[in-house]
Amino acid sequence: MKLVWLYFCSILFRIKKEYMKKGFGLMITVGMLFGGMLFAQSPQQGSLVKDENKAFFSLEKKLVDFGAITIGSSKTIKLSFTNTGKKTLVLTDVYTNCGCTTVDWPKDPFLPGKSGELKITYNPTETGPFNKTITVYTNAQNSSEAVQIEGFVAEK
Repeated sequence: MKLVWLYFCSILFRIKKEYMKKGFGLMITVGMLFGGMLFAQSPQQGSLVKDENKAFFSLEKKLVDFGAITIGSSKTIKLSFTNTGKKTLVLTDVYTNCGCTTVDWPKDPFLPGKSGELKITYNPTETGPFNKTITVYTNAQNSSEAVQIEGFVAEK
């Protein structure tokens, strides 16, 4: 496909100047079309083909709705995960993007097919809607996975 693109570019440069003015918009359109075709042929970034010879961290869900919480109280939700790969899974670290969110996570390894839980606690400091991110790091093929938590904090 790259050869076609190079050939097309060489044709464009051979066109006489008087035709360049009239056909410039058309050439840009056709060039964008060919360029788009080149990018459409490449694999999507972020797509992950599961390697059966590694651990694979599969979350029950990636968006957790905490619902309504009153200010001054905290709420804990359990989120399940499973090792859907063929090797042992180890959670190596968990990162939260604020001090109001804590995660209790298992430190033991998980054999293939075994499940575990993340205990996510949100302790609000202000009222209104919230949306926080938790990133779980593992030894799996998908070495990090993000979990979004959302909800609303109301007055007492």
